[in-house]
Amino acid sequence: MSYNKNKLAKAVTTALAGTILSVGAVSAEAHTMYNTFTTTDPSETDGWVYGGVGNPSYPVASPGWVGTESPTTLPFGYAGKAHLNWAAELHNAGDSLEISSADALARYGVTVEIDTGAGAWQDASATPTGWKHQTDIGLIMAHETMWVTLNPSVVTGTGYDIQNFGITVFTGMDTNTGSYSHHGAWNCPECATPRPYEADNPFGTVGLTYLTHDGTVDAVNGLTFLAEAGQVYSIYLGGAGVGHWGSNIAEYRLLISTAPVPIPAAVWLFGSALAGIVTIGYRRKNGTPSLA
Repeated sequence: MSYNKNKLAKAVTTALAGTILSVGAVSAEAHTMYNTFTTTDPSETDGWVYGGVGNPSYPVASPGWVGTESPTTLPFGYAGKAHLNWAAELHNAGDSLEISSADALARYGVTVEIDTGAGAWQDASATPTGWKHQTDIGLIMAHETMWVTLNPSVVTGTGYDIQNFGITVFTGMDTNTGSYSHHGAWNCPECATPRPYEADNPFGTVGLTYLTHDGTVDAVNGLTFLAEAGQVYSIYLGGAGVGHWGSNIAEYRLLISTAPVPIPAAVWLFGSALAGIVTIGYRRKNGTPSLA
């Protein structure tokens, strides 16, 4: 019996210690990554990661990507064909990052195109439709489970005054190795060919599972989701209901903030009680009187 109690005590101690370490661990610094591929016309799609029929070729030499191991190394082993604009790696709950051209310039000394259309996530037409052409795509991965909140806002003076954004979060990232086209609609449940908000792989990708979305996010009202440790999430972002997808372009900044997942009080109480029981048993075994 005492052997089993000692094993149990050790297990409880290890579990609680592991939990404490995971909350307070200090590791590598959170950082952003950017695709420096841009186009001459701001209304054209940026962020290409491959060459194809009718599509620009992804640059295979510097500058390429910044913030990764090399200009041709993509974030988190990304090997899909969908365009990809940026990525963010989070290490500890409490980390915060900013995705923006200003951040890229400050961190890496390069200019990147972090912009979107006022109707990229959903336009302002009579039959609102999202357009892939100007939707920006990013990746987020956290090294520990945490709450992640996204707050986009327009960079004043860079174009159309986008006051409202839409964000869709997918679990996973594109693994499609076939053809890919950025042309076409999404986020249009009322279209002749319905394209629901909750669709998996809306851009013809492979490996994306719908998680959540919000069509009313801005600098104040954010979208929050639970990011599980080690899981990559795809972020699809654009203006929502405030303009046309192609002509109303502006730069945006995306603030990424995080918070720890609270450890339920019941877990601590259970651990404390269990450890107490084991301690009492150990004292009795050694002839030490226990306190009433």
